[in-house]
Amino acid sequence: MSNLQTINESETPYYTWTEAMAIGHPMIDEDHRHIFDIANRLQAELLEDPEHSIVGEVLVELIEHTGGHFAREEALMQAAKYPGYAVHKHEHEVLMEMVNDLHHRFMNRPGNITADVAEFFRKSLIPHFMNWDMKLGRSILAAE
Repeated sequence: MSNLQTINESETPYYTWTEAMAIGHPMIDEDHRHIFDIANRLQAELLEDPEHSIVGEVLVELIEHTGGHFAREEALMQAAKYPGYAVHKHEHEVLMEMVNDLHHRFMNRPGNITADVAEFFRKSLIPHFMNWDMKLGRSILAAE
């Protein structure tokens, strides 16, 4: 059974954080929880009325928080002399391009990007947390 639950009921989060998703580093885990909160607000806004909501603002918040999260993670990797730093950093760059593209598309053509946003979370960002960041967490914990 997956640790990630996507739910489409109106009062239930679309993405549910579970402790099984924690990588064991308090700062990273808190960042991930916050990104889940942003993802849930974004999905709710997209399902309301994407042209008359605050989708653009929430996308900017996602860009800013995710970018800050990646910078904090990269600093931890450098401090720990993490051997997978270069590849992990490249993965961050790809993910930032993807989220920036979502924002650009929404701002230039305010329409329904709901499916694309959901796909970004389900197939890109959350799997990054569950795979790349889990490996990082194990490495950091082993080094401490």
